[in-house]
Amino acid sequence: MNAGSERPLESRPPRLAGAAMPPGAQAAAALAVPVTVPVGAGPVGVAITPDGRHAYVTNYGDATVRVISTATKTVTATIGVDSGPWGIAAAPDGQHVYVANYGAGTVDVIASASNTVIATVPGMANPVGLAVTPDGSRVYVACQALNMTRVIDTATNTVSGSIGTGIGPRNVVISPDGQRAYVSEEGSNAISVIDTSTNTVIAQITGFLFPRAVAVTPDGRRLYVPNYGGNTVDVIDTATGTRVASLPGFALPFAVSITNDGLLAYVSCNGDGTVRVISTGTNTVRSTYGGLSVPYFLAVTPDERNVYVTNNGNSTVSVLPGATGLFPDQGPTGGGTLVTLIGIHLTGATAVRFGTRPATGVVVVNDNEITAISPAGQGVVPVTVTTPGGTSNPVPFYYIPPPSLVTLSPVSGSVTGGTAVTLSGLNLATTTSVAFGPTAVTPVMLSDSQLAVTAPPHAAGTVPIVVTTRGGVASGVTYTYTTP
Repeated sequence: MNAGSERPLESRPPRLAGAAMPPGAQAAAALAVPVTVPVGAGPVGVAITPDGRHAYVTNYGDATVRVISTATKTVTATIGVDSGPWGIAAAPDGQHVYVANYGAGTVDVIASASNTVIATVPGMANPVGLAVTPDGSRVYVACQALNMTRVIDTATNTVSGSIGTGIGPRNVVISPDGQRAYVSEEGSNAISVIDTSTNTVIAQITGFLFPRAVAVTPDGRRLYVPNYGGNTVDVIDTATGTRVASLPGFALPFAVSITNDGLLAYVSCNGDGTVRVISTGTNTVRSTYGGLSVPYFLAVTPDERNVYVTNNGNSTVSVLPGATGLFPDQGPTGGGTLVTLIGIHLTGATAVRFGTRPATGVVVVNDNEITAISPAGQGVVPVTVTTPGGTSNPVPFYYIPPPSLVTLSPVSGSVTGGTAVTLSGLNLATTTSVAFGPTAVTPVMLSDSQLAVTAPPHAAGTVPIVVTTRGGVASGVTYTYTTP
């Protein structure tokens, strides 16, 4: 195309790439890997600066940090650091980057303006992962050989505190409000929860199998935990410390990175060289990127257009296109689901349609994102966006019929809980929780007509059973708690 002949942005045809999977499906179509950037030997960690202009990559094998320009997707600087660099994190203001040097037992502080090491903090003992608080005042460092987390004061670049955790602390993530630090511990198969105001462990969440690099959603309500030893990803309610979902089918999941809008969680898998994309609204795998080489850490750019993944197996970084489509892609037949459409050339949208029915509450967030509320409908319908440039390709939306409960067996159990209960009914495949009175538990789906749950403890008496699915809520049956 000749210079000056390009059509105005709003006249370009809109596109919603990617197709959703049916409810409950685990397989996903592979997506292409468009760009590969050679870096140093044995890349491990990756951090993207808040302005999105640079990606910093630790290279364990040659004790360097490579700086990648996200505009050109080329290495623009090489920084020598202490031996065995592993975890890396950028300060919220982008002025400093912190590197955990596993081999040297130090943390290096890089000034991003000059790409030079300006300070080295000793006394770490096999530091692995690290994270900076939202206000930039502290860095929390998981020190594996000490079974503790060190706290660095960024004003002085000195250790200001030490917190004893479980065995083998590996990675750290800070809640968006800065009030909690979550430390994954592969030796304890647990996650320690640290109150950052007192720097004390206030809870420990157990039941994992070699948990690796966890991520927290932007609203702070959910933790996504890859179980490297269990080939699953657990979703934890941070308020209660309980599992709300356990997603199977991941081959040695290593790390998770969540988009700024909280819609997607990207998971790197060592075992099969893939990155899988989870829709957080439904906790289902939406797509899979293949062709990577022992992928380790990954980071999403602030504009969510790209995902940078370190390939430890071939000393490169893959730059993946951000997933596009409809999130969530399921909702009740009565409508009312707030959905986000991600694509390109969406500016000037005049309509969003679910089949032939128009969506309501349409908001054009930017050229790549629209939010809308689904109308009532049934079955599977194509969703399209219309702009002055035309109408996009369709992506499917699945209307989930409301559930119903018919029976449960047994109908009673001990006040101590622990009774295995089977619930029978209709349209139960998308069940997200089963409540025994005020207490919700996570079910195991046996079929679209049966669920298995374990009754929680409760005082003696009869409580209602309520099943919540993506299609609605069902009740009408009760469970009786009896004393032994």
